[in-house]
Amino acid sequence: MPRFIQRLYPERIWAFESESTSIFLTFDDGPIPQVTPWVLDLLKQYNAKATFFCIGENVQKHPEIFKRIISEGHTVGNHSYNHLNGWKTETFEYVGNVEKAEKQMKAERVEITEGIPKLFRPPYGRIKSSQAKILQKKGYKI
Repeated sequence: MPRFIQRLYPERIWAFESESTSIFLTFDDGPIPQVTPWVLDLLKQYNAKATFFCIGENVQKHPEIFKRIISEGHTVGNHSYNHLNGWKTETFEYVGNVEKAEKQMKAERVEITEGIPKLFRPPYGRIKSSQAKILQKKGYKI
């Protein structure tokens, strides 16, 4: 992401300092049976962890895969319920869609751990400032 964009939106997470030489793996758009189990098997083979930014509708369709993500110690984040493009969606609808995804994920979680930040990755990387401000007030880390 160009630095000037990062300076325009300093409240969003673009990167973070780490003392270690770690690589942070993230996967979007799942869980889906064609890919996610294969990714989980590969991560397990290398004893690696990742963050999965899940679509609420896919969580509803494939709860067993979502539960596997959590049970194997991976982190989950919100990627909206229907993979909406924030630039093309009214703010009220967009925020409601993100909250719907969060509700679906909470309904399927085997165990909810307190204190974990609510992570949100905007589909297509597109989100209006008005949408981001509301989501951040609701505790989401974008």
